[in-house]
Amino acid sequence: MIIREFSFERDIDQVANLFHEVWNSNQGEFIERLERHGKYPGFYSFVAADGFSIVGFAYGYTSTAGQYYHERIKQALSSTEQEFWMTNCFELVELAVHPFYRRKRIGRELVTSLITQADKRTAILTTQTNNDPARTLYESLGWKIIRENFFPGESSESYIIMGLERSKNI
Repeated sequence: MIIREFSFERDIDQVANLFHEVWNSNQGEFIERLERHGKYPGFYSFVAADGFSIVGFAYGYTSTAGQYYHERIKQALSSTEQEFWMTNCFELVELAVHPFYRRKRIGRELVTSLITQADKRTAILTTQTNNDPARTLYESLGWKIIRENFFPGESSESYIIMGLERSKNI
């Protein structure tokens, strides 16, 4: 198992298949979103490869004013929280690990690679409130819950906002 940087040309088909399998997502929409996010400042992405098969993927970018999700998260935070968490911040956008490869430290390695490469003071993410495996992983890496009952966009599903102070952890 190796963790390496994502290459759009080489990896996109396998990554889109992985996302579809893990999240039941539309592959075309996922590819379009990844192409758009890949142009954001501070974009980083890593894959976990077992031989020629990609079994894990994670990406994120520098969270800046004007980005859709940055603004959604900002609205949910107090002004003090905005200043602390959203300044010099990396946004962890997606993490997916194939079900057969979970609980093998792959998610941990992908997240750590992203946060280390990004080199920002803080990092922020959202995950479904009921996604206990993800919450457990993030909490084990030092992430803390900043806000509960976050409903991004038109979602009726509850999310939590989590933050990491990079200097204290990874």
